[in-house]
Amino acid sequence: MQPSSVMNRLANPWSARRLCLLLLCLSTPLAGASEQQARVVTDAPVAELLERMSEALRALSYEGTLVYLHDNQLETLHLIHRVAAGHTQERLVALSGPVRALSRDSRRVNCTMRDGYGISVRSAGGGGLIDTNGIDPERLGEHYRVERLGRGRVAGRDTEVIGIIPRDALRYGYRFHIDRETALPLKSDLIDRSEQALEQLMFATLTFHPADGTEPEAAPQGVREAPVTEPPPQWRFADQPLGFELVTYHRIPQDDGGVLEHFLFTDRLSAYSIYVEQTEDPGLEGATNIGAVHAAGAWREGYQITAVGEVPVATVEAAVAGVRRHAED
Repeated sequence: MQPSSVMNRLANPWSARRLCLLLLCLSTPLAGASEQQARVVTDAPVAELLERMSEALRALSYEGTLVYLHDNQLETLHLIHRVAAGHTQERLVALSGPVRALSRDSRRVNCTMRDGYGISVRSAGGGGLIDTNGIDPERLGEHYRVERLGRGRVAGRDTEVIGIIPRDALRYGYRFHIDRETALPLKSDLIDRSEQALEQLMFATLTFHPADGTEPEAAPQGVREAPVTEPPPQWRFADQPLGFELVTYHRIPQDDGGVLEHFLFTDRLSAYSIYVEQTEDPGLEGATNIGAVHAAGAWREGYQITAVGEVPVATVEAAVAGVRRHAED
């Protein structure tokens, strides 16, 4: 695999971890918001506030213009999120630069890339473009500080600012501006251990649509809640970055008859994947990135090993360095 194909294959376009989309409320009461969502959140514990934020994102229908700042570039996107008859549909369209679009429902994810090429895959059941499911402050305490950072004001509305701040340089965190009236996140930053923003997302305009009275589909179990699993006997993962555990293993058939092995590691907030493929053609050597998504690769004795994730480059480099085939020991 060449570096460009690695990132195209492994970094899902506008993935939940990469975008962590935020919502901005209008200054008028929310159409379709439940009584529970409309409670003032000023005194809510941090864990409860994060849980209510996830519920608001899951239960409401809305659309608006999103601004996305990354790598000193500013992009504008239009997002439509609808909940109808209990099912969720989303569509994201780039309003600046080349035409790009992504749509998702409970069955499929469809993406139109900048060159007009289309991709359609079965939905993996994730949390969609906006995914805060499974954030549990108690499970994050060893590697993150989860705390209130004060109050703010975004789009004319008062907010509670919650930080999930990394304790080391092996992972990124988040800073949420959460609306004090509705618990919707009005602003979201991807941050490093010094609380510097690497990416920022915010709606410039937003319209809410009334609920149709049906209960939205339950959020599926995500990576953050997945149980720890064991790797197959032929692979070992020595000295993986501190705090990251293997939670998923898949064998993915390839068009040429080969198999791509996929290992997913998480610290219950951040995550990275390791891909192993038997090949005589070396792929990615060293490191590359698209924004905050980093990848590192190495070719060893007929196997291409690639790690990719929204984590610092040192993390994916350490992940690749720790992969060992049983026959090597």
